[in-house]
Amino acid sequence: MRKIIGLFFLCGMLSACSDKTFPPIDSSTDFVASLNTLEPSIQFISKNLELIETWELDKPYTGFTHVSDDYIFLYGNTLEDAELFQISTGKLIATYPVHEGATFAYAVKETIYVANGKENTVTSYDVKGNEIAKADTGRYPMSMIADHNNLYVINFKDTILSVYDINDLKLVTTWEIPTSSHGLHLVDNELWVGGHGAGSQANKVISKYNIQSGELQGEMEAPMMPIDFADASDGFVYAVSHGNNYVYKFTKGGELVSSIKVGANPFSITSFGESLVVAGYDDHQVYFLQNGEVIKKVSVGKGPFQLIKREANK
Repeated sequence: MRKIIGLFFLCGMLSACSDKTFPPIDSSTDFVASLNTLEPSIQFISKNLELIETWELDKPYTGFTHVSDDYIFLYGNTLEDAELFQISTGKLIATYPVHEGATFAYAVKETIYVANGKENTVTSYDVKGNEIAKADTGRYPMSMIADHNNLYVINFKDTILSVYDINDLKLVTTWEIPTSSHGLHLVDNELWVGGHGAGSQANKVISKYNIQSGELQGEMEAPMMPIDFADASDGFVYAVSHGNNYVYKFTKGGELVSSIKVGANPFSITSFGESLVVAGYDDHQVYFLQNGEVIKKVSVGKGPFQLIKREANK
């Protein structure tokens, strides 16, 4: 009898797990979302710059990425599994056995790439949780970005950037880059690379590499620790440096136009409509900027670390 009761209890627990849901957000709603890591949650902000919904998270997620308009992929460095949720229903769609050590995720349409800094691998998955391909990397793969042909992976504790075929993850080539590099952005025929710097030497520059040859094309001053980038509606490229809390505005040719101090320890930047959006990790604010000025601050949960956006009607 006890075994039967225990079996029913286990089935109930499994059912509860499969039925995990968050408040749904209509598929026509534009938003920018903040992943807050100190008190885990995702908060969604509307085009009116108002908080529209909060997803309270029950696991220590350290990163997320937006997948094919209506999905959010969540992972954590200490978690064995990652999870995919549908935004319009709030339902759990698939679980991914990514293993402990996930450091970054990047999506191209319905393919999700996951870097693992403990196993030193990058793995691609479909939206059903099935593994597509897997490849070895350098030490501690982290930032990733892709074009039509290749996936570019920074190895944070190494001095190489790995280039893989986007379909089968076959290694195409490697480039020499500084150790502790972090942050990638494609600008025309160049790949811009930021970074933290090593030891007591904080990185002060963004390096520009030729996308075909991997040769260094030049450097742009962006002290200190430029680690994230965003294209904006005004045609310029913006970089955020979390070492000094500055956002830098560049032409696509790499000329510095202006800069502004924003937030406390910002790690993430994106564009949203006519605004730039910056997450202040230490002051728990999401900043909205237009024309070089802060037009609004939205208070969010503790430790806003990453931002994603959806502009369904763009």
